[in-house]
Order: sequence, then C-alpha cells, then structure tokens
Amino acid sequence: MAILAKLTDFACKQAKAGDKVRRITDGGGLYLLIEPKGSKYWRFDYRFHGRRQTLALGTYPEVSLLRARELHLQARNLLAKGVDPMQQRKVDKVRSALSTQNSFQAVSDEYLAKKKLIWSASHYSKVSSRLKRDIYPWLGSLPISEIREPELLAVLNRIEGRGVIETAHRARENCGQVFRYAIQTGRATHNPTINLRGALQTVKAKHFAAITDPSDFARLLHGMYSYRGELVTRCILRLSALLFQRPSELRLARWREFDLDGNKWGAPMWEIPAEREGQQGDTKISLTGWESHLVPLPRQAVEILKILKPVTGDSGMVFQSPIKPRQPISNNTPMAAIKKLGFQGQMTVHGFRASARTMAAELLRVDPELLELQISHKVSDSLGRAYNRTTWLKERVALMQKWADYLDMLAAGDNVIPLRRTVNA
Repeated sequence: MAILAKLTDFACKQAKAGDKVRRITDGGGLYLLIEPKGSKYWRFDYRFHGRRQTLALGTYPEVSLLRARELHLQARNLLAKGVDPMQQRKVDKVRSALSTQNSFQAVSDEYLAKKKLIWSASHYSKVSSRLKRDIYPWLGSLPISEIREPELLAVLNRIEGRGVIETAHRARENCGQVFRYAIQTGRATHNPTINLRGALQTVKAKHFAAITDPSDFARLLHGMYSYRGELVTRCILRLSALLFQRPSELRLARWREFDLDGNKWGAPMWEIPAEREGQQGDTKISLTGWESHLVPLPRQAVEILKILKPVTGDSGMVFQSPIKPRQPISNNTPMAAIKKLGFQGQMTVHGFRASARTMAAELLRVDPELLELQISHKVSDSLGRAYNRTTWLKERVALMQKWADYLDMLAAGDNVIPLRRTVNA
C-alpha cells in the first residue's frame, strides 16, 4: 500500500531547483515537480486501463499542500469508481462553459438584445436596468435551468422589502419573459414565475383622472378637435377617445397591425400583439395566458388613420416622433396636450378608458361584460374560462361604431344627456 503524506509545507517551500527537472513525492502518485527556473507544479501520476496519465493539480504555493492533497484524493476516488479523472475534468469544463452560456444573465442579455430591435429605447432601458439592478447580482450567474421558486421569491422579496411593490411585480414579469425565452430555446423546462402569482403583496390600484360627465366630455372633445399641435398628437388624442385602449398600446402601435379595409376580419380591425411591451400578461384576454387583442375600427378611426398614414407610414410606427425617426412619440406628449387644453387634474390619457366604460354603460346601455371584453380586461364565462379574442366580435364592431357616433354627437353639441346612475326600483 502506498505511503501518503510524506511532504511538509516547509519541505515544499525549501525545495530548490536543480540543473534538471526534479520531483519530490508525497505518495500515492502525488508529487511536486520543480523546474530548473524554480517554478513548482503539483502533478498526479496514475494508470487508467493500463495507460499512464498525468493530471495537473495547479502551481505551488498558489495551490497549497493541503489543497493539493484534497484534489489528489478526489481524483483517486474517481479512479475507484472507474472514472478517468482527466476525462472528468474535460467534461466538467464543458459543463462549466455551458453553465456560463446558459446562466440567467446570459440568456437574459440574449433576450434583451433581440427585444432592443423592436422595443422603444425608454422601455428597453427600464427593463434592462431593472434586471441588472435587482436580479443579476443574486441570480445572474446561476444556470437558468436550475433556478426554482424559492430562489426567485427570495430575490423578489428583497425588492419588496424596499417598499417598491410595483417594481417587484414588474421584476417577476420580466423574469417570466426571460424564462419563457429560455424554454423556447431549449435551455430550460420550467418557468418558476408562474407559481409565484399571488406570492407578492398586492399593488395598490391607481386611479386615473377621468371625465365621465357628458357635458364636460363634450367640452374636452371641442378642445381636442380645435387643438393646433402636431398632426400625430392630434390623431392620437382623437383615437384615444374613439378606441379607449391602454395608452402604451396605442402609442406603440405599428402600421402592420392594422387592417383598414377589413379584408381579414370582415370589418376594419386593429390587432394588438399579445406581447405589446409594458403590458402585464395576466391582464390580457387569453385562454392560455397570452393572445392578441382585437379592436374593431369605427369609420371615424379609419378616416383618421388614412389621413395619418402618408405622414408616418414609411416609418412603421403609427405615431412616429417628429424629432426621433422610427421611434414613437413620448408617453408625455398626449398628456401635455391635455394639459394645454386646460384639463390637467380632470383627465388623463388612461382616463379615456374609464370615460368610455362609464358613459357607454350608463348612457348607451352597453352590456358591461361586452365593454370589459373590448377594453381588454380578462373576462370569464360561467365556468371561469377566459373568453378568446373573437368572442362577440360582431357585437363589438357594432359597439365601437355606436360609441364613435355618440362622440360625434357630443362634439356637435346635440342632445348632451346628463349622466344618471341606474337606481333599482
């Protein structure tokens, strides 16, 4: 039986170089190789299937005598299991390289690089900064396939602990996008964000200022129709009132999403992509969690879009910035126009959704469930299943035209009906 641990650290330090390469043995095939120039290397000689092999274990004193013995023991244990330590090292290097390539940060950076081509600069900056600041320091180096719910929740709780609840929710959403991309590219099979729904504190609902009185809304329409700002700004204001979709969905709209002639759906239609940036997937209408949303275009909206298309059509962006080619207008632009019209504190761009929901239900007697479906909030049937995008499409086409005609009536000053809430007898 081989005698082990013959060397001492003092002997390793005092070992001098000679004219030729020399070695001092610790036992069991482990020795310190000393070159004529004084460099010292740990080596382990062994036989595997009758062939002599030499495994490098590092340099001395960077790798101490104690550490060299630990590495030597690990190699001997592999041999006892019938594994070649040299081959195992190669396998470990490949795994380490793949682990680095498939780390959360590597996959996330790859995903962001693709989205940078289609996202607005501001949205890209927000998402990438959030991931780099709040996620990468703790999960960035981990293989994405090995991250599970407890690890991710601990990081999200850290964000939550700063009192920024909405940021924690957005971080979960952004991580979910990265995990979905990893699954799509074959580098993960599990998305831990799905099981973390409800694990964070609820975000306090925001209430956006909205005009719901017909007389006041008529004054707003008069102001919008007489506004003398940029054509793009005037158009987005009018379409915000006509279509009542989320401000970011409208501001980031692309011409390829619009069928102005109604060839595909039998009526002019705007198809908002499922992953419109900045939207939360679990508030979209869907059977599976993600699906595009259809917005029927009334005659008035089609006319506005046809006026705008010669101006911005070449850019691809419906509401292209007049100062940043191929970029959408700032999210502050429509709100700045509302302020100029004198409605600051009374109305917001997001408020057009509440205005339509309230006035269409109260004055036009539109079914609230139909309104919720068109607004694109998730609506379920009697069995709790989410309706899909084509549900009640014919009725929604009629609804959007009825709403647009009502706005025309308000703008013309005809028969402005005061808002009264229904009282049960």
